[in-house]
Amino acid sequence: MRRDTTIRIFSLLLVIAVAVPAVQAALVVDAGGDRTVLAGEPVTILATYNDTDPAGALNISASIDWSTATTEAEVVRDDDHNGTVRGTCTYPAAGTYAVTVQVMNNATGTLACDTLNVTATPQPVEVKAAPKTLNQKSNGIMTIFVSLAGWLGFGDADRRDVAAADLTEFTIGDAMPEKVNVCAKDGGTLILKYRRADLDLAAGDGNLTVAGSVATENGNVSVAGSSAVSVINPGNGKKNGNGDGSADAATVKEKDQK
Repeated sequence: MRRDTTIRIFSLLLVIAVAVPAVQAALVVDAGGDRTVLAGEPVTILATYNDTDPAGALNISASIDWSTATTEAEVVRDDDHNGTVRGTCTYPAAGTYAVTVQVMNNATGTLACDTLNVTATPQPVEVKAAPKTLNQKSNGIMTIFVSLAGWLGFGDADRRDVAAADLTEFTIGDAMPEKVNVCAKDGGTLILKYRRADLDLAAGDGNLTVAGSVATENGNVSVAGSSAVSVINPGNGKKNGNGDGSADAATVKEKDQK
């Protein structure tokens, strides 16, 4: 009889353990959705938290790991259990960065984290190509003009504080410039010369993209721009892309420019 009673009590405890749902974490944080920002411009994270533990909901601290550095974050309480975590960071270099918001209840030692991605895209620059027709079998040079006069569109930065960080880093795909000059008369123009044979554009691409970085007081900021070109299929004289004119005219033009 005693054995049966013990079995029934054990079975009852087992049923209770299965029926009772798991206790929800006392502290949770929501960092929000992924963000996109221009390189060199500040991005502000506003994360929200909730702490159901009355013992320490008023004793909250927070930090943000930006992938490049970790900083203490501002905590603003909305009420006894909810609040906002605020932090700002600037990414000079283009790329995607994992950002982790960490909130701690200092009274209980409870820790909560949430992560989002911040994608920094290059600042746009005006790019012009000359000539606008590309024959990759040509031994000639294509000149790219990169205007820096209007790209710096954030903060109170002075254009006089802007300079090219490393001119050889202004690439078109894998191609690096053979020669670089700087013209400061119009606010700043880079004159980059590339061997046309190094420019690996497929016929019909229609655009070439130049990417590099510019030195500012906040670091080297990524920039990029595109220019429309017409690509001649090497060997068959066919012209593709955004240019106008016949294939024969394009071929004559190529010969004149060699």
